[in-house]
Amino acid sequence: MDTASRLAESLHFSRKALIFSFCQNSPISVAWYLAATDAQHAVVLLSADLAPDLRARLISMYKPDLLLAAQRLDGDPATGDMAEYEFLPAAGGGAYSWRRKTEHPYVVHPDLVVLLSTSGSTGSPKLVRLSWKNVESNAQSICQALNITSHSRAISSLPFHYSYGLSVLNTHLFMGASLVMTDDSLTAASFWDLFRTMECESFAGVPYSYEILRRLDVDKLAGPTLSVMTQAGGKLQRELIGHFHKVMTARDGLFFVMYGQTEATARISVLPPSFLPEKLGSVGMPIPGGSLALKIDNSIARESNQSGELVYSGPNVMMGYATGPDDIGLGDILGGTLYTGDLAHFDDEGFTYIDGRMKRDAKIFGLRVSLDEIEDILRVYGPTAVVADNEKLLVYCEYGDESEFGRIRQELASKLMVHYSAFHFRRLDRIPTNSSGKIDYSQLKSQNP
Repeated sequence: MDTASRLAESLHFSRKALIFSFCQNSPISVAWYLAATDAQHAVVLLSADLAPDLRARLISMYKPDLLLAAQRLDGDPATGDMAEYEFLPAAGGGAYSWRRKTEHPYVVHPDLVVLLSTSGSTGSPKLVRLSWKNVESNAQSICQALNITSHSRAISSLPFHYSYGLSVLNTHLFMGASLVMTDDSLTAASFWDLFRTMECESFAGVPYSYEILRRLDVDKLAGPTLSVMTQAGGKLQRELIGHFHKVMTARDGLFFVMYGQTEATARISVLPPSFLPEKLGSVGMPIPGGSLALKIDNSIARESNQSGELVYSGPNVMMGYATGPDDIGLGDILGGTLYTGDLAHFDDEGFTYIDGRMKRDAKIFGLRVSLDEIEDILRVYGPTAVVADNEKLLVYCEYGDESEFGRIRQELASKLMVHYSAFHFRRLDRIPTNSSGKIDYSQLKSQNP
């Protein structure tokens, strides 16, 4: 906090500024985030590993007043995307900043505090605009739902420029709890050495994280202090939910399944471990302060056992998107209601089940199929990603050989009533993921011949 206060003194402007912060999972990056928000500016959290051309594109479009980083940015500050910026005297402790030589011509909305990309490391100009009310309310709800206290201690298993990772940071800051910062991968021995040495209690992961951990001995890796595991960032295979619920139950610990979107700051619903395995596959109930409904045939409904677009209402719903600098001055245009783009249904007790993305489907030989459903079927064999390419489905996986692919192809054809020739398997050593740990479908599509 002392470092953040010192850095905040270097962020004085005559008006509310727009700041780009290129984040690592490091104390300095956290200090820059706190300094920017404490100084009441609006900060865009981006990956420190963002490719220089993508970084240049965003800087050229938004023209932020300040660039913050925990290390020197690549490139000559006098050329390219850095030409309009002057390097400020070192703030000390590995903190770097660059100030724009001329002011940008637009106004930053007074309620705007954080902007996040939904695209991981792609450098998309589309940003989610969040207010302090969004951030604070979601942190409070998550703390209540997960019982985070001042004694909690987590490890930074996700980047905090990603909404899930940021929610872990915000909740622990909010409660005065501890967060151990590391940029090491969860497959690195140093990550788990740090987890054990610092006696961390909780681990947060996306589905791919748990697909990796399924192959490892969590008890041996984490040591005796691990008591909470949380999952969000996509639909986790039921078998994996059951597996990690059993692992944590044997440790007298808890495994929480959650659902959320960056557009809702982070979390939308939580399934308490006490409802496992009874509600296996459910993402639970809305977080405190929120509510869920379905859009069915252009009407809002709450009936059970009907499928429709999931609609969330709550104080953590974003102000709206920014697709360019003019949107930075906009206020709240959503009014606390988010149409998620996810298909879902409620059971008879009101628990929510995600059926897939509305846009994650394809038409094969005239039949519409869900790519998410196919992935769910195949993930029993290992990490899988499916993309559509004209009249065929490309299945990228980290398992199998031609003989096994032939058998699986026939099983899929039988289950989905699609000719087996629609499925094309390609084995990869590792399915590409973005900086948030989610499958990078755009990279997979770019590999298509």
